[in-house]
Amino acid sequence: MFSLAPWLHSLSGSSILNLLENLARLGYQIKVILPSTSNKLIRRGSLSIIGLKVKKLSSISTLFSVSLWKYLLKVLFENMPNLIIFDYWTLPLFLLAKILYKSEGILIVTSRPVGRKGFMAIIFSLHFRLSLMIAKPFVKTYFSIGTLGLGRLGNIPEYKIIDVPPPLGEQFIKFNSHICEDRLRLKLGLDILLKKKVLLYHGILHEQRGILEFLEVFATSFKGDNETTLLVIGDGPAKDSVKNFIQNKKIKNIVFHESVPYSNMPEIIEASDIGLVLLSDHYQWRYQCPTKLIELLAMGKPIIASDLPGIRWITENSNSVVYLKTLTVSNFKEAVREALIKRDIKVHQEMIDRFSSYSIALRLNKVVSNCCERND
Repeated sequence: MFSLAPWLHSLSGSSILNLLENLARLGYQIKVILPSTSNKLIRRGSLSIIGLKVKKLSSISTLFSVSLWKYLLKVLFENMPNLIIFDYWTLPLFLLAKILYKSEGILIVTSRPVGRKGFMAIIFSLHFRLSLMIAKPFVKTYFSIGTLGLGRLGNIPEYKIIDVPPPLGEQFIKFNSHICEDRLRLKLGLDILLKKKVLLYHGILHEQRGILEFLEVFATSFKGDNETTLLVIGDGPAKDSVKNFIQNKKIKNIVFHESVPYSNMPEIIEASDIGLVLLSDHYQWRYQCPTKLIELLAMGKPIIASDLPGIRWITENSNSVVYLKTLTVSNFKEAVREALIKRDIKVHQEMIDRFSSYSIALRLNKVVSNCCERND
């Protein structure tokens, strides 16, 4: 697998790693090359992850990293692969393999270029769309993890696209706790949340995702409410704005917490009463399928979520979800009231089975098998 996306260091990195590890267990020798903060080699059975150090983990830096491209070319010439799984950044490498070795290709999409502003947003969006369109005559399948709408963006026939949800991290599959919420809060050092109804907003903090508008709605909805608290956990470009909002308005029922290790997230979710998955109805987010939505579903938590196509596709109208068409004070207060009624929802094994890395690996295995058979 060739990639210029530094997913190894992203929140979803461990889930993708588990997906590839499960694919390797199905009988494949898999080598993955991607940018990293340092030169590293991870071996897990038949899976090898080669991280190559780049100056900065950004799309521009990795795209123009001469040492990274040289290594990718070296691997290509040494292995002469029959099949390449690649992301859209490494399309030129696949096209070269197609010419030299008649290699088959699976274009894997783990994210879309979102979160940028102005001219750069236009450039990255155009590059993404052009890559999808240029690849269309040459690749067998677009394997899209956690993002819908590729057909609309690249005019790609639906039979070439396989949409799958983001794989659920092993930490959530193995998690089994019978500790009550307040005991978990004490264990996590969140004493301030004891005896509260806790709403959890976690992940990347970005103004374009609507975090500041949401804070305003929550602060207005539960002003003076000492029983309902919003816990915000995460990092991102809006982190300081979130902290300033809380401090400047002297809001006592919004608690900000720095990012926590991924291994602690099952306990954080278990210690909360309601999970929030709120995105702006904007083309950048409309078809996204947030990993945290899958984690909340697998944990059996009540959820308040934006009513968007990407979210609906994941939830399949689960009865644990309250949908918000518009984020207003009255709508949000009503959604919280409805969600609290759903507090006794239990974890369903079918949810875990649907979202597990092994389940997604089986889907990818079928694609790989079909490509290998055609190449033979």
